[in-house]
Amino acid sequence: MNDWYKNSYARLLIDNHITEDDPSFMTKFNPVNYVAMAKKAGVDSAMIYALCHNGNAYYPTKVGHMHKNLKGRDIFGETVNLMRKAGIVPVAYYTSIYHNHSAKTNPAWRVTHANGKQHGGRYWWSCPNNDEYRAFTRAQIGEVIAYDVDGIFNDMTFWPGICVCPSCRAKYLKETGKEIPEKIDWKDKEWVSFQRFRERSMASFTQEISAFIKSKKDMTVTHQTSTIMHGWMNGYSLGIADACDYTSGDFYGGKYQHVIGTKVLAAATKNMPYEFMTSRCVNLRDHTSMKSEAELTVEAATTLANSGAYFFIDAINPDGTLEESVYERLGAVAKTLDPYMQTVKRLKPVITGDTALYYSSAAYIDDNASSDIMTPNGNKPAADELFGTSIILTRNHIPFRAVTAASKDYEGLSTIVMNNIAYMSDEENAKIRAFVKNGGTLIATGNTSLHDLDGNTTGNFALADVFGVSYAKSYAKKFHYISFNDKRWLVSSHARAPFVTADTATVIARIVEPAFDPDAKEYASIHSNPPGVITGYAGLTVNKFGKGKCIYLASPMLSLKQDAQQEFGAWLFREHAPSDIVMKTNAPACVEITVNKSTVENSYLIGFVNYQSEQPNVPVHDISVTIKLPDGRKPKSCTRVSDGAKLPVTFDNGGITLTIPRLETIEMIIVE
Repeated sequence: MNDWYKNSYARLLIDNHITEDDPSFMTKFNPVNYVAMAKKAGVDSAMIYALCHNGNAYYPTKVGHMHKNLKGRDIFGETVNLMRKAGIVPVAYYTSIYHNHSAKTNPAWRVTHANGKQHGGRYWWSCPNNDEYRAFTRAQIGEVIAYDVDGIFNDMTFWPGICVCPSCRAKYLKETGKEIPEKIDWKDKEWVSFQRFRERSMASFTQEISAFIKSKKDMTVTHQTSTIMHGWMNGYSLGIADACDYTSGDFYGGKYQHVIGTKVLAAATKNMPYEFMTSRCVNLRDHTSMKSEAELTVEAATTLANSGAYFFIDAINPDGTLEESVYERLGAVAKTLDPYMQTVKRLKPVITGDTALYYSSAAYIDDNASSDIMTPNGNKPAADELFGTSIILTRNHIPFRAVTAASKDYEGLSTIVMNNIAYMSDEENAKIRAFVKNGGTLIATGNTSLHDLDGNTTGNFALADVFGVSYAKSYAKKFHYISFNDKRWLVSSHARAPFVTADTATVIARIVEPAFDPDAKEYASIHSNPPGVITGYAGLTVNKFGKGKCIYLASPMLSLKQDAQQEFGAWLFREHAPSDIVMKTNAPACVEITVNKSTVENSYLIGFVNYQSEQPNVPVHDISVTIKLPDGRKPKSCTRVSDGAKLPVTFDNGGITLTIPRLETIEMIIVE
């Protein structure tokens, strides 16, 4: 396979979704200047638009619609050729589903919601379950890959809501013998069956496209992966990751979404590096409000420190011109980060850690929700809890990675956290049971393992023997507390939690409820819901299982990004699942410490990223960290990446002590 991506860690996309609604649009496009701007930005690969969400092709298409203002000019081909000559790897951009021209001109192809809606404002959608549309997509992509590109990115491979078009209805009926259910109910196997159909449909669409491309040309293929964290509505599954040579997606949720996003993309990817996209503007809706150089630098640094390829997105002006100042700023970022990027490029590392968060797209639903299919609720409490847990780990300097159902093994892990992973296969349950039995620590919350992937349940957790608790088939009030047996410490939770009874587990804390239901007319306090009734149900337990143990937490309080719950989470890991990697540090919470292992030489890359809420960062001075390498070996040398200085190696009690005199944004240390 073409492996250009293995040596590309600085990448660029210039969004080009310009309409034909004004005859001046796209008339000043200059491919020479376009390539010059990419050079100025300091990138080594660039994604070039072959087609946009409007369905306008930027080359002479025979099966679709070409942007009429180009008057037949092949600006895609011109740009690809010039990019190649400039030494920048050209990658094609294509968009499916969000494809206005195909949807507007072919009513039978359209995504159709239960309320009859077939578009959302400016966006029109074509359904991937329509066979004619699939054939059209293959034909148009066939035109695109005939150009001299090394890869292609297929954008928008997700459901824009729940489609009930004739094609979806016919395929679901043929596959299951049933009609699409009219009610969203995660306790109903019929609804879960339809959700799995949605996931399979989107995965098969991407896999069909990838197989088609691979049959024609040796090139990389990837599909939009940002919806990996967005919950059930978009129909994401690891089947889409299987269709990608590497994962790639754009994210706009700030620091902590960036931190967990890198880990999840790394866990799902077939090949490293994954590609983490961020906009050079404050978001995609704003065309001119550019992020500061400091903010762009810390975003790219976070990706590099987590072994990924950083990727910036700009947007072209309607007339086809670009703003040179944008690329000067991106170039300044590239210059600052060059020694770190070159180090990552040379070492080709992967994220490591002895703690892992368990990613599961099948679990990112709202099992409390029950609504009409016309008014879907896209909440995803399990994903929110994963996010909250990642903040706890980052702030407390616990290097972590993510694992998925597809992860081959759990080598090097001492702790796995499963945040309300309610839907699990028999194979997943067996792997987790073996992990704990062989000495691992499991932290499980909520309804983890209550259902299989098809929505079936025995009425108890499949991992009840590992948890040491049983599901009592009822739930605590949505506002409740856990109260510790041996200390006066009540921690509040603002969402429903299952009642459980202890079997073999030791109860550390019990669930306490308010005197009245939060929605009742009666209440204790007009503003709040103070604790009032100590129940007999366990809120937090510890259970020995084989050589390992399980900590079970009934309440989803780790999702709350408040200091009280974050402090509880920090205590939970410190007391019951301490990491052996960062033995001690004085680094403040704003500094992420990452540990990456080289795949090409016997070394580790320790990353330090100072990412503060206000930019530019206030520099942090005299950071000290004692790290025990995952394999326990004594290092031969330590090299600071910023200036190439050799550092003294202090090895004591199995750990090496590293010092950073001054950290503005990023530092890396190579430990050989």
